[in-house]
Amino acid sequence: MQFERRHFDPARRGDALPGNRVACRFEGGPNGTSLYVYDEPLILAINVALATRRPLLLAGEPGCGKSSLARNIAKVLDWWYYQQTVSSRTQASELLWEFDALRRLNDAYVRDRDILPEPCYVEPGALWWALAPQTARVRGWAGIDAAHHLVDPGEPGQEDRAVILIDEIDKAEPDVPNDLLEILDTRSFRIKDQPIRATRDRTLVVLTTNGERELPGAFLRRCVTYRFPEADAGWFVEVARRWFPAGDPARQRAVAERLMDARARAERAGLRLPGTAEYLDALSALEELGLAVEGEAWRVVERCVFEKAVSREGGLAG
Repeated sequence: MQFERRHFDPARRGDALPGNRVACRFEGGPNGTSLYVYDEPLILAINVALATRRPLLLAGEPGCGKSSLARNIAKVLDWWYYQQTVSSRTQASELLWEFDALRRLNDAYVRDRDILPEPCYVEPGALWWALAPQTARVRGWAGIDAAHHLVDPGEPGQEDRAVILIDEIDKAEPDVPNDLLEILDTRSFRIKDQPIRATRDRTLVVLTTNGERELPGAFLRRCVTYRFPEADAGWFVEVARRWFPAGDPARQRAVAERLMDARARAERAGLRLPGTAEYLDALSALEELGLAVEGEAWRVVERCVFEKAVSREGGLAG
């Protein structure tokens, strides 16, 4: 799959792999190591999102690598990075800002403590920081005292560009994705009566969904979507080689094959499929404890890591 112009080219920062894949690994940072293996369809999807300036919606089973992709994209591009995980209680406004009413109440009741101007109790959210860090630092009020200026919570990169991960958007009520539409289209919003406009030249919004709830059609039409294909044993082995370059290839292959068996059993039972995180956990456990991929000890590891069964039956049927 060839295309001449690329906004996003991981080959410049990573290692070439067979099958036109690229592995990008970055050490350090507040969230630790970032490692991702890209293939050509995924690279093209990211470039389409950048070219169209649309949000990138990633769909796929839990553990397939959706959430870890956004941070790696930011590392490859050298852009600022932010993230926020959505829950069933999340409102669209909370991605932008919250008002610390409890702190204001405490200030009102503590003797010899003055109530501050209202903007001092505004707490910018991840999306505000990603779009307009200059106004987020001053809580949307140019006249705020320097003592109340905020420090940018993101991982640093080029000042005028950012990637933000809004994780598990499908957990939110249907009005949350729809409420985001105008914000993402106009790159502007309001804090109370104060208009805020984006100050960053580019912001790539990456959203993930596990498919727990159907997303509104109007929202989907404004996104570039990419669904992760089902991984095979070879793909998991390649991931293991990047995370554990000194590991035993035979053990990595054996655990990958056991993982595929566990995934097949989980699918038949209608349960969540174990993925990359469980695979790497199993390898780490075997290495740290000196265990082999056989016998009763392995069966316990498999039950704890792949099946994570909590029922009386103690696991999946073989």
